[in-house]
Amino acid sequence: MVEIDLSLNNEEIYKNVKIESFGGRKSFEINQENLDTIGKNITEYIRRLKETFKTDKAASRQEHGQDLADFNDSVTLTGATAIPVYLVAFHIVVHSFHEVRYKNEMYDVIAAKH
Repeated sequence: MVEIDLSLNNEEIYKNVKIESFGGRKSFEINQENLDTIGKNITEYIRRLKETFKTDKAASRQEHGQDLADFNDSVTLTGATAIPVYLVAFHIVVHSFHEVRYKNEMYDVIAAKH
């Protein structure tokens, strides 16, 4: 299972997006340019995770019969961020994973399954 932390602490997801702090809380301007950048970063993040899965775990997967289908089984979106970031992330992952989950402090639910 893959878990993607969408919180503003995830520097890979918010690379090239200006993060500011207001009263101790991190924030960024929600606009099309930033959402496009975040979408590209999420796509690249998943690509790197998939590459790592394919290369670093090759021997272990062969021993246990795992393949790339195991990587694509489930993804969990988590972390405190703006709702539009979740919408962008969902759009990116929904057709690549068999199950998309949402998790926070109170819930761990299936958002999509096919």
